[in-house]
Amino acid sequence: MLLKLLYDFAISEKLLEDAAFIKKPVRWVIQLDAIGQLIGEGPIETHGNDEKKALELFIPKTTRATGGGQVADFLVDDIGALFNLNTNPQTDLNQRAANNLHGKHQDYWRQISEAWIATDHYGLSALMAFHDQLQGAVPPFLKLDSEGTPKWVIRKATGETVKLGSDLLTFAVDGHILINDEDAIKPYWRGVHAAEMETSEKEAQRGICLITGQVGVPIARTHTPMVTGLPKPARGTGAGLVGFDKNAFCSYGLKKSFNAPVSIDASIAYLAAIQHLSKQEDHWLAIGPAWLCFWTLGAKAASGFFANLLKRPDSKTVREFMVSPWKGFEQPPNQLGRFIAVTLSAAGPRIIVKDWLQISIGDAEKNLKKWFQDLDVAPYGSRDDIQDERSPLSIDQLACTTIQRKSDGKFDRDKLSPDLTSALYRAAIKKESPPLTLLKPLLDRFKSNIAKNGLSALRDQGRFALLKLTVNRQLRSEGKSEMQSHVFETNDPAYNCGRLLAIFDSLQHSAHGESFKGSTIAERYFGSASTAPNTAFSLLWKLHQHHLKKLRQQGEKGQRAAAKIKGSITEIASLFSPEFPGGSPQFPRYFTLVEQGRFALGFYQQMAARKAAIDEHKRKKDAGELKPEDEELELSEREQ
Repeated sequence: MLLKLLYDFAISEKLLEDAAFIKKPVRWVIQLDAIGQLIGEGPIETHGNDEKKALELFIPKTTRATGGGQVADFLVDDIGALFNLNTNPQTDLNQRAANNLHGKHQDYWRQISEAWIATDHYGLSALMAFHDQLQGAVPPFLKLDSEGTPKWVIRKATGETVKLGSDLLTFAVDGHILINDEDAIKPYWRGVHAAEMETSEKEAQRGICLITGQVGVPIARTHTPMVTGLPKPARGTGAGLVGFDKNAFCSYGLKKSFNAPVSIDASIAYLAAIQHLSKQEDHWLAIGPAWLCFWTLGAKAASGFFANLLKRPDSKTVREFMVSPWKGFEQPPNQLGRFIAVTLSAAGPRIIVKDWLQISIGDAEKNLKKWFQDLDVAPYGSRDDIQDERSPLSIDQLACTTIQRKSDGKFDRDKLSPDLTSALYRAAIKKESPPLTLLKPLLDRFKSNIAKNGLSALRDQGRFALLKLTVNRQLRSEGKSEMQSHVFETNDPAYNCGRLLAIFDSLQHSAHGESFKGSTIAERYFGSASTAPNTAFSLLWKLHQHHLKKLRQQGEKGQRAAAKIKGSITEIASLFSPEFPGGSPQFPRYFTLVEQGRFALGFYQQMAARKAAIDEHKRKKDAGELKPEDEELELSEREQ
């Protein structure tokens, strides 16, 4: 049961030892003096270990339900709670939203007022003085920029102004951040939190907890606290995993979360686990609207190892993993330990579980090896030329091969399907086959790219790695021969048609050289040749004879090059019987989606092999190692 696994993780990581506080990034610290006057031009911007991220602090966390929008956190919140300002000025607030915002603002300062009365803390006195001085006005360090899309900008202590996001702010008085005060503020809040818990437990119904199995425990009416800080499409104010808000979701009169009875303590624990995991690079990977969440049992360090393979599998890392999986570990992890993975997404205030799995660490290791074996494909050009070489085989980059880039060259990850991400994750960890429907966006994007960008579309190694994996796992399930990593000999019609198109394209470049300025054969015919080969190749067969003739007219080197290319064409064409003796080969009338995938691999691998030969020829030429039999390749260098 997923909730039980999350609960166990929270207990093992001791996430509930101080349940009154939760670790969150707090970007801005507003500095005040002892009488509530602002110090400096604006707040200090904090930085964590990563300069691009805010400093994480343990902040007070209320147990009250925040879904209504009128509950604020103590001492730390956004500009809505602090200053009654619309955090999203692009959208006008309706009456209900305006009332919620005002209620949240009042709740924020009510808590500070009550804490001041209870503790008589000088810092809280300064905060109340600051609040009274503002009298509901916008603080001087905030400004609404109305040019273009309305947005809030904040003036930093340095005087620089930057756009304000959905950031958390807190206060420091005389240089001391109030939420770090161990003498008065933190003990006070622990008392408030304990009182909230006691009230919740007294008012709660009693029952059996589905997570712990305990009987007669207080059952959570709503599962809180909500998980915050999740990427889009989660709601900024937080999202929960269990809840029922429609009559159709309720049965036997059980409303709210009583339909899935979980004790208050257990609900806090499993949500704390998700909150914690979402902040750890070794446990969390966001890919567009989907999030991959994973951890290990019985081998804690293995989680970071698997995270690196899924996020940043550069060629060196993969090679080392294939040879010595646990290199760098003092001792290999327990192979019987468990690897747990969850694919999540969100819809507003709801976290959606798309998929989850458990597997032994030993099996995960074996399956990941097979994953990288199936992804192995020869690159087109040197490693330095490959698009997104930083991680072409990462789950993220593989998923992005199904979508197009935006005008700035970056992928529009919001268009990624969470189901696709889940399928890739299971293919990597459980050795499952990705759905064959994945082939269509892969092939459609490549057809579009090659028509628009020519042979540079071949530099996207991840696309062809995923294509090979998908095709091979389908072939494997059918007991058929699989595609290899480099160009290879086979009787497969689709694969050989792809190779033949690549040879025709290279022949065209060799025949025309630098004088050729029009669309290439690959750019014009890849789409039609991969779907209706007989029609396309009947035209290409006639065209290639013209190109051979043109190449033979370029002297002795041209004749040698033409003879070599003609031999390759004849070898492949012999696999397709002509309609009558001496006639042109007869190719299949159409290719299925899987056959189109094999066609694309044949084309890619033939072009990659040719590119490798040309690059090696150039290297030998520059080093003075060129042999006479290699000279005809000089006619092909112009295509690069």
